[in-house]
Amino acid sequence: MKIGRLAVSLVLLWLMATPLWALQGHLRALGSYQDASPASQQPSQWNSVGQWRLAESFSPSSSLTLELAATATGWYRQHPTPYDEATANQRLDLTHAANDSHQTLYLTNIDRLNLKWSHGDHLISVGRQAIGFGRIVLNSPLDIIAPFAPSALITDVRPGIDALRWNFNPTAASQLQAVQVWGDNSTNNSSVISFEALLDGGDLLFLTGWLGSRPVLGLGLAGQIAGVGVKLEATSYGGKSEQDAEDIHDEFTIAAIELDARLVDDIYLTVDYLFNGCGSPDAEDIPDLLSSAFYQEQRAYLTGRHYLLAAVSAQLHPLLTLELFTINNLDDQSLLVRPGLTASLSDNLSMDVHYAFFSGSSPHNASPTSEFGGQGDLATVYISYYF
Repeated sequence: MKIGRLAVSLVLLWLMATPLWALQGHLRALGSYQDASPASQQPSQWNSVGQWRLAESFSPSSSLTLELAATATGWYRQHPTPYDEATANQRLDLTHAANDSHQTLYLTNIDRLNLKWSHGDHLISVGRQAIGFGRIVLNSPLDIIAPFAPSALITDVRPGIDALRWNFNPTAASQLQAVQVWGDNSTNNSSVISFEALLDGGDLLFLTGWLGSRPVLGLGLAGQIAGVGVKLEATSYGGKSEQDAEDIHDEFTIAAIELDARLVDDIYLTVDYLFNGCGSPDAEDIPDLLSSAFYQEQRAYLTGRHYLLAAVSAQLHPLLTLELFTINNLDDQSLLVRPGLTASLSDNLSMDVHYAFFSGSSPHNASPTSEFGGQGDLATVYISYYF
């Protein structure tokens, strides 16, 4: 269902009429440059983005809260590429794009529009909201509804989904949650029930239900052994999607184990092994995977089967942090390596600089031979101001 410009305009007017002291959000400027890659016939590409996000929570009573948030984005692309409007978890079209076929794209999006009602140990929320599962940081198999790509740079705002959610706390250390998601069509509707409990040995998370037309069952454990954080998660899917671009696998499981520890002083290390059952060990399957329903719905991003992911950060100064992030496809030995630097310029102003290197065998006769091979290096810098 397309609501169009009217709903977008009304929410923007509401937010803009709200006193500045009551608003939250950010201003962000981002620039990126990716080298050309003759092997994959990829030209060099400049991108620059300016973004303004406004958010407000309004409580007409102690038990009711209305949450609103809107984002206005201006995007310059040296070589215009179609805007990818993934709506698998959104029934209402609250996005307006202009100049999509030109170098400059203007985008307005309502990413929060929900009403919350609380009573005792119960919380009910309906509308566009943020919902996430899982504890693993680098790539959580339990984050099934609207996950971030593992290589995503900016993850401070989770995508909004159209859902009805009920939370109940049976005890102070446990939570039962039921979520009904309305997708862009009935095939993409999802129903998930989850249970979380804080046990003596760590955290337990269990979920089951339907993700689109796929039955899903997931389990997660999180604890600590000898000062090392240990997280284990696994999610199994059964049945293909009913979409035209159906899944390649009838059944598959995505599982991961994550270890994180403070090494010395202010140096932190996180390492994941990921079994990506929705992918394939053969790089020649990449085009078919990317065109299948599970990937088109943006429920997965990596196309291989076995991965090693790692992130290390070192605080060089209270205002300066050095980072290194890697993804290693163990099937084809291709690699993404991305060092970065985060600087706090003031209490609310920060700057992030990253440079991504890609390694692996280059495409042959326009067919991929590795996941990360044949891609040009990517440099990114962005500045964020939060208010």
